[in-house]
Amino acid sequence: MKKTIVAGFVGLSALLALSACSETTSDAPSSMQLPQQGTMSSASGEAPEGIVYCGGGGIKRQIEYAILDNASDQWNARVTVNGDTQRAMTSYSYFGNSEPTKGFVVALLAEDRSEFLVFKDGSENWLEFGDYRYDQCN
Repeated sequence: MKKTIVAGFVGLSALLALSACSETTSDAPSSMQLPQQGTMSSASGEAPEGIVYCGGGGIKRQIEYAILDNASDQWNARVTVNGDTQRAMTSYSYFGNSEPTKGFVVALLAEDRSEFLVFKDGSENWLEFGDYRYDQCN
C-alpha cells in the first residue's frame, strides 16, 4: 500500500513544482462550516473553531486545515502546523487505481510538498502526516 501512496504523489509532484513558482496570495478565512474538516487559527493565539489534530509520537505537532470555498487558483486549502500556515491543494482520488484506506476523506498536498491524509471513521477523526498519526484533540 505504501508504494501506491508514493506513486500517487509522484504523479502530482510535477504539478506542485510548477505551482510553487506562483505568487503567494490571500490567507484563508478564520473558520469553515464543514464538520469533518479542520479550520485555521492565527498565530496570535486565536482559539481554533474546527477539528484540531494533535500527537505525532516523537515529534509533537498541532495541525489544522481549511478548505476554501472560492479559491482563485489550485491552492484551495490552507494547512496550519504549530501556527505556521501554508497553501495546499486537495485531492480526493489520491490512491490511483488502488482502493482507498477505510475512512479516507481527502489528501492535502502542501506547497512545500508535504502530504496530509485526512480520515474519518464513525466519530473518530485523524490525520496522517509523515510517519505519524495525529488524532482529534478538541
